[in-house]
Amino acid sequence: LRVPATSANMGPGFDSFGFALDLGNELVIERKGFGVDIVGQGKDSLPRDESNAIVKAVQQGYAAATGGDDLPSDLHFTCVNNIPTARGLGSSSAALVSGLAAGLVLAGRDVSKPNVRLQLLQLAADAEGHPDNVAPAIYGGFQIAINTGKQWVTQSVAMPESLQAVLFIPDFESLTSETRGRLPTQVPMADAVHNISRAAMLVNSFATGNFETLRYACEDVLHQPVRGADFPLYPMMAAALASGAHGCFLSGAGPTVLALTGGHGSDVHADTMVTYMAVEVAEAMREEALKDELKGRVVIASPDRKGVTCEKI
Repeated sequence: LRVPATSANMGPGFDSFGFALDLGNELVIERKGFGVDIVGQGKDSLPRDESNAIVKAVQQGYAAATGGDDLPSDLHFTCVNNIPTARGLGSSSAALVSGLAAGLVLAGRDVSKPNVRLQLLQLAADAEGHPDNVAPAIYGGFQIAINTGKQWVTQSVAMPESLQAVLFIPDFESLTSETRGRLPTQVPMADAVHNISRAAMLVNSFATGNFETLRYACEDVLHQPVRGADFPLYPMMAAALASGAHGCFLSGAGPTVLALTGGHGSDVHADTMVTYMAVEVAEAMREEALKDELKGRVVIASPDRKGVTCEKI
């Protein structure tokens, strides 16, 4: 299975908005005796026994599909982790979704089918408590997800082919559980109105292709001031916007900062303008990081439109 990285919130869409990126983790399961191999991110820190988050998620997905049956004991798991951990790019959601999806597949379900994806969304969002990462991890693209009171539902928002995401990924980690605990439980009415209006404008920007408004539509006053207090978030965002980014925001709980470029009709595969603008923004973010003595790396990514995929070999 392959599950993409995801960027949640997109500024004002706290716990609701998210989109998938073409960075991804892979999970290979074979019947050759229990074992857990880890390649890439987390290879020196993640557990290699039944306590591994992916193994537990596979068990949960298999039990959900079979009515409570135990997972076969001879499965070998190879986790190829390309998504940086604890950086606001959905690594834990990717682990959860890949495990749950694998459990469903082992029980004979086809995760490309709409009804199976719906079940996968319910399982994953229930486990996480919010859908902003798991919805795009499952469906790909830009997703807006809510809970109706009966179930989780998600809708996709159009994304232009040439849109690019410029990521500055700091070297330090930030745990969502810790930063979420610092957020206020109540907010002033003015702050709620601020985010509601920006969230509506953000969706309209994507729906109409009018990206000139994104520099305002990506603004947030609910979570970014708290999560960005420990590093120079706002100078980084200002540098990205000044160099030509349409919009910029903290990816998930951070500390990754994501700037949006492209999307104005140019074809990233047919000309150089989209890449040129992305590189310009990447250089500006890198220079700002050097000025602020913030260590990290820059990655230029594209949206992932497929979500979770599975291939039997």
